[in-house]
Amino acid sequence: MSSALPPGTQVSADGKWYWDGGKWAPVTAPAPMQGAYPPAYAYGSPRTNSMAIVSLVSGILAWLLCPCLGGALAVIFGHVARGQIKQSGEAGGGMAIAGLVLGYANLGVTALAIVAWIFLVAGVAILGAFIPSVSPTP
Repeated sequence: MSSALPPGTQVSADGKWYWDGGKWAPVTAPAPMQGAYPPAYAYGSPRTNSMAIVSLVSGILAWLLCPCLGGALAVIFGHVARGQIKQSGEAGGGMAIAGLVLGYANLGVTALAIVAWIFLVAGVAILGAFIPSVSPTP
């Protein structure tokens, strides 16, 4: 307990008090850590928010494997990550924003592709109705 005191400080026999020059003051022990894990900044830099990582990975996978689901997951996890980062002070804000951009862009391109497909199918149907088809007559 007395390791936090400067060298040469007079400490009582029971180790609970020290002389600060004018009065006896209690020796305070270091405060115990709250929770099972150290704070995010305990080892020099804040740890990266895991939801931000998931958002970025989902945004990348949305372009490679699963467009609609990946884009939606990237947007959801990106917004959750930004909220957690604001509260906890963790790192990963850039990753969360990148995941949001990739997710929203993927959802937008997917929506445009669906609309273009609908117009293409409708256009073919309309053209088929107005252009007479040639049928062989005997």
